[in-house]
Amino acid sequence: MKEKIKTFLAICILILTVPYVVTLLFQGNKTSVGNQAMKSMLDQGYSSSGQTGEDGLDMEEYLTGVLAKEIPLDYQMEAIKAQAVIGRTSLAAALETGEKNLPESMSREEMLKLWGQDGFEDNYRILEEAVSATKGEVLYYGGGLIQAEFHAVSAGRTRSAKESFQREGEPYLDCTESGMDIPSPDFLKVVFMEKEEFCKKLEGLCPGFHADAANVLESVTVEERDSSGYVVRMKAGEEELPGETFRAGFGLNSSCFYLKDVENQVRIVTKGLGHGLGLSQYGANELAKEGKNYQEILQYYYKDCSVQKIYE
Repeated sequence: MKEKIKTFLAICILILTVPYVVTLLFQGNKTSVGNQAMKSMLDQGYSSSGQTGEDGLDMEEYLTGVLAKEIPLDYQMEAIKAQAVIGRTSLAAALETGEKNLPESMSREEMLKLWGQDGFEDNYRILEEAVSATKGEVLYYGGGLIQAEFHAVSAGRTRSAKESFQREGEPYLDCTESGMDIPSPDFLKVVFMEKEEFCKKLEGLCPGFHADAANVLESVTVEERDSSGYVVRMKAGEEELPGETFRAGFGLNSSCFYLKDVENQVRIVTKGLGHGLGLSQYGANELAKEGKNYQEILQYYYKDCSVQKIYE
């Protein structure tokens, strides 16, 4: 009799707990997982189903969070779809090479906190549509995944990876006319800086550089610009530094900058926002407004690349 009672109680407990366990399992992919946990789950690579890692984290779900961080969601849907393909390409490339340097992703909880409940529902619907419409699609060149570089706004023309950064083997990252970026609010920025502050920042970048602050620009020269107008190399006194290093040190929008002495201050004019390689997001949005679809947009900015599916 005691055994029958024990068996009956065990069955009751099982009946009560199974729905709870099942609910937890099905909600697992919907709860927030820290980036480090996601990376460890993605370590094993991806399968043709789009599932990744030993715990089956979905590559498309992760990509939704990547897309949320990378592009304004008030942009045209075709531009957002193009960004989804770019994000998936970067994610797949990181997994393929084993570098584990995955694009940053935003959790649903972070989205909810950022947008609020109403904003979350609207924005998440946009993200899901872009990811779903491009499911499994990545950019290929010569049989391999590309380095899918992108930036916010070009200086009117995107850059060549070979010319600007001596990066061989990436002919698809070439100069592309992007004059549609010019109306962007971020196309042009003008900053005025006191000469003493300018001199101090420059000395921080070039420890061997010393100059009279009043005449500091006499000791600073741009040695080389690329064909898109970005500074490749400059000199401070006898010290050389890359344009991107100067840009980072001074917190500039881009390395397409121009320096001038104006009313005893240093005026710094920059064009564009970002490094200038690959797709311009603002330009992509303008192309979408003209009726271009996401594949046409990608092929415009990435020379001779094709969009291919790695899973259905």
